[in-house]
Amino acid sequence: MKNKIIATTVLSLLLLVSCSEDFLDTKSTSSVDQGQVFENTTTAMMAVNGLHRLMYKPGSSAAQCGYGTFMLWMEMLGEDLVYTKGNAQWQSQAKWSLHRNTTSSHCKFLYKMFYEIIANANMILTNIDNVEGSQAEKDYIKGQALTYRAFAHFCAVQLWAERYYAGKTNSQEGIVLRLDNSLDPTPRSTVEEVYAAINEDLDQAISLLGGISIERSTKTHIDVNVAKGIKARVLLTQGQWLSAAEMAKSVVDNSGATLSAHTYDFRQGRMCDASNTEWIWAKIGQPTLETGTLTNFYSFISNTNVSYNKNTPRAIYNLLYDKISATDVRKQLWLPNAPSMTKTSIAYPPSGNIFKWMSQKFIVDYPDNTSPAYSAALYTADLAYMRLPEMMLIMAEGYARAGQDAKAVEVLYPLAKIRDANYVKSTNTGSALIDEIMIQRRIELWGEGFRFLDLKRLNMDLDRGPAPREGYNQGGSANNWKTGKTPTNLDPLASNYNMYDDQGLGEENRFRAANSIEWQFVIPKSELDYNPLCTQNPI
Repeated sequence: MKNKIIATTVLSLLLLVSCSEDFLDTKSTSSVDQGQVFENTTTAMMAVNGLHRLMYKPGSSAAQCGYGTFMLWMEMLGEDLVYTKGNAQWQSQAKWSLHRNTTSSHCKFLYKMFYEIIANANMILTNIDNVEGSQAEKDYIKGQALTYRAFAHFCAVQLWAERYYAGKTNSQEGIVLRLDNSLDPTPRSTVEEVYAAINEDLDQAISLLGGISIERSTKTHIDVNVAKGIKARVLLTQGQWLSAAEMAKSVVDNSGATLSAHTYDFRQGRMCDASNTEWIWAKIGQPTLETGTLTNFYSFISNTNVSYNKNTPRAIYNLLYDKISATDVRKQLWLPNAPSMTKTSIAYPPSGNIFKWMSQKFIVDYPDNTSPAYSAALYTADLAYMRLPEMMLIMAEGYARAGQDAKAVEVLYPLAKIRDANYVKSTNTGSALIDEIMIQRRIELWGEGFRFLDLKRLNMDLDRGPAPREGYNQGGSANNWKTGKTPTNLDPLASNYNMYDDQGLGEENRFRAANSIEWQFVIPKSELDYNPLCTQNPI
C-alpha cells in the first residue's frame, strides 16, 4: 500500500524549477521531465530550486503559505504573540485545538509540506552521483539536499513527537523516517533514531559544503553556514549546550553576516528585506508567484491592506513588553498606546483595526495610509529563515547552560548593545544570566517561529499570564476595550491575553501544563489510512 502523503505530486513539485543554463539560477517555472532534470549538474540545480520553491508553495486555502505557516503556528501556540480579535484564521491554532484535529486540512498541509521536501530531497540524493558535471557542483547540490532533508525531519519531529530528553534513551515514538523514496508502509522511528539521522545528514552536508569554493548567488540557497546554523538548532534542542554554542559560533565567525544598527530604523520594508546584513538564510519574495492575498506569511503578520492582520493585528504579550528597556530600539516595534496615537504614526491600512500593544515589526507596504504612495497591493516580501542574532543567542544560551557564564556574557553584549545604547555588560551569573538571555531571545525573535519550540524543548508550561483581578477591567467589549479605543481601569499585573474585543480564545486556553499530550500534533488521518504501520499519538 502506498503512502499517499509522500507520493502525491513528488515529480510535479520536483519540476517547479528553471530551465536556465545558469548553474546557480533561482527562477522557477515548470515542465521538464525527470530525465532532463538529472542530465547534468546545471539541470540538477533546478531540482534544488524546486526545494526552495516548496518552502513558500501555498496550499489550497487561506493561511497555508509554506514554511511561513509553520513559523506563524509556532508563535500562535505560545504566549508572546497575542491574538487580538476573533476571526476565521489562526484562532483555532491559538486555542490549541487545530493541531489536535486528525482531519484538519491545515495540519495535513504542514505534514505534507515537510514530507514533500523530504521526498524531493531523496529524489536528488538518489540521482546526483550519476549526473554529468564537476564533483564540486555535485557536492553543492548534494549538500543542499541533505540539509533540506534534515531540516524537514527536524521540524516534523518537534511537532509530531514528544520532546527530546537530554541524557535519556529517547525511545518514545518519533516520526516516520524517510531516507529513500520507498513508498512502503513504514512504522515511526524512535525520537533518538530520528535525531541520529538528522545529525548524520547535517554532518555530511557540512562536510560537502565546507569542502567546495562555490559561492551561492542568493541567500535562498543553502551554504555551509546555513547547514551549521540548522545543526546548532538541533544541538540546542537536544540539550547539547556547549556543542550548540560552538556550532553557532562557527556561523557567527564565518558567515559574513554582521549586526546592523538600522534593522529596526524604518517602517517600509522592516524585517522584509534580505539585503539586511543580519540575514543568513531567506526566502526571496516572488510577487509573480505569490499572488494570493491570504496564502503568504505577511498577510497574517504585516499591516498590509488586504490581510487578516488588518482585522486582527498581532500584539506583544504586555508583560514581556514591560521587560524591554525604554532605550531599546526594539521598544518601538509595539505600540502600547496605539489607540491614542495619531494615525499617521501607525503603519496600518485604511479601515484597519487598532489595538493596544499592536505590532509594527513586519511592515511590507507604505506605512502612511494617507499617502498617495500607499499602493495596498504588496502581498509578499523577503522572509528571514535564519538571522545572525539567533546564532548569537544560541551561543549565549549554550554557554550559559553549560556553566561558561563569562563567554555567554561576552556573546550577549554586542547584540544587546546594538539594540540598546544604554545597555551595560551583564553581571548576572547562573540562572539569572540564563533568564536574561531568554528574555533577549523572546524580544529579538518575536514572531519568527521559535516560541512554542522553545517552550517544548525546555519542558516549560505555556502560561499566558494572570487574568485581571477583581475590580479591574476584565476585557471584552467593556470599558473601551474595542478597536481604536483606549481601555480604562486596567490591572497593571494582568496579562493582555484574552482581553481584546470578543475574547475569542477563552479562559480555558490560558494555560497548558508541560506534560500535557497536547504538546504533540496528531498524525493526519490521511497518513494513517495509507500507512497502517504508522501509529497515532495519544488523543
